[in-house]
Amino acid sequence: MHDPNSAIPDDAKPALWLRYDEWRGERHRRFNERNARKLVGWRRRTVYRRLVVVQAICALLVLIGALVAFWSREWFIIPLATGIIGALVCQRLLRIVTGSVGDAPVSALDEIQLAQRNSARSIAYFALFTLMFIPYAILVTLGGYDQVRGQYVYGTGMLLIALVLGAVFIPSMLTAWWMADADPEDLDLPGDTDLYSGPGFHTNQGRTSP
Repeated sequence: MHDPNSAIPDDAKPALWLRYDEWRGERHRRFNERNARKLVGWRRRTVYRRLVVVQAICALLVLIGALVAFWSREWFIIPLATGIIGALVCQRLLRIVTGSVGDAPVSALDEIQLAQRNSARSIAYFALFTLMFIPYAILVTLGGYDQVRGQYVYGTGMLLIALVLGAVFIPSMLTAWWMADADPEDLDLPGDTDLYSGPGFHTNQGRTSP
């Protein structure tokens, strides 16, 4: 199926790539259908941004854990594991309430959503590319010594993992931060008018709005 939003001509895509795109589109559709009735009252900008702030705090915990790993192989796991679990939970919630725009296939997005997602991914790529110099610089510095504590190499590995995880979360965090309140028309599910009775919604002429 031709995708007008794709920058790559269809005839330049291998058959395997096309099948993969179709699979991603179907997977995205099923995900949104499965979660359409969940957390409807959360689908507004203030909640999006609160989740982003919590996820950023969790990512900071991951970074703190990685730094602690330079000195301890036991205590670093507490902030690291707490941060990773918290960030993954926030990631799941953001995917549900935003319709998974941050990692949706091109065919599932309109022009504005596509532009926002591409901008978020560009920023994430730049952040990852830049931050990767930190552990590399540490390794180059350690390489100048004849003897190096294994703990420093271990900590550098943990730091690398933390920075990659942080960069992975950036696209969904940015797209969620930029998104406006969900349109009640998009949330209208037949026979489920009570879905709009959640916090942040009020009735207006039989319809609801954020």
